[in-house]
Amino acid sequence: MSLRSIARLLVPRPLRIELLRLKRLPAWFVETPTIARMRLAETERSAFGTLLARHGSPLQRAPGEVPSALQEGKERNVSVAARSIDWLMVRPYEIFSYHRTVGRPSRLRGFRMGLELHDGKLSRGLGGGCCQVSNMLYLLALRSGMKITERFRHGSDLFPDHGRTVPFGCGATIFYNYADLRFENPLPQPIVLRLCVVDQYLVGEIWATADPGWKAEIYEADQRRYLVRGAWIRENWIRRRFVRADGSVMLDQEVAHNRARILYAMPERSDEDRAELAIGSEEPGR
Repeated sequence: MSLRSIARLLVPRPLRIELLRLKRLPAWFVETPTIARMRLAETERSAFGTLLARHGSPLQRAPGEVPSALQEGKERNVSVAARSIDWLMVRPYEIFSYHRTVGRPSRLRGFRMGLELHDGKLSRGLGGGCCQVSNMLYLLALRSGMKITERFRHGSDLFPDHGRTVPFGCGATIFYNYADLRFENPLPQPIVLRLCVVDQYLVGEIWATADPGWKAEIYEADQRRYLVRGAWIRENWIRRRFVRADGSVMLDQEVAHNRARILYAMPERSDEDRAELAIGSEEPGR
C-alpha cells in the first residue's frame, strides 16, 4: 500500500480538504494584484455598450429528479453567487477567479444546502448547485474570447439533454478553493460581467467598451458514447473559431476535451447498436 493510500485511510476527508485549501493560500497572496476585484460604479456603466456574449439557463434542468429542498437551496445559492459577480470589471490582462470573487460558501453569507456530486454520487453540501454559475461563466468566457487559465471539467453527465442549447461539456466544476474557474482578459479594453436570475433563469452577459471586430463561435467537433467495463462514457471535443465581420475565420482552436461517466439510464438499443458501441470495451483514441 502506498503512502498516499495510507494517508487517505488515516486522515479524515474533511481534514484532507482543508489541508489542500491551505496549500493554495500562499499563492493567493502573491497573485492578488493580477486578480479582478473592482465592481463597476453606476456612473461608469454606460461606457460598456458592446455585448460580447449572452446566455440564459434554467435553474431547474430535470424537473422532479432533484428533491425539492435541495432544488430550493440550489436556486438560493445561484442567486447569492450571481450577486457577488454582477458588475465585476476585468481590466486588460487581469484574471477573473470564481473563488476570489464569490468566496467560501457559508450560512452567514446566505448560502444553503444544495445538490452536489461526490465520487460520482449525488449528495448535498453547503453552496451546492453553484456549478451552474461557473458553467455560465465558462461559456460566456469562451464566447467573448477570454483566455481560460484554469478550468476543471465535470466528471459525470448527470441528466439527459433536456432542451440543451449548447454542446455538452461547455461547463466548469468548482470546489472551494482548489478547483477554480479562471480566465484572463486578453483584450486591449476592460470587460464587465453581468449575472442575474430572471423568471427561474440564470442570465449572464459580458460587455465591452468597443467592438473587437470579431465574433467567437463555440461548436462541437466530435462526440461519442461508449462502454468501458460496463459503464457508459460520454466524450466530446469543443472548438472555438473567431469570425471577422466579413465572414472570414481568423482563428479556429480546440478549447476542451471532455470525458464523463453517464449517470442516467441510457435508452434501449438494438443488439447491433450495442455491439457497435461496445467494440473493444476500452476507451477509443481520437
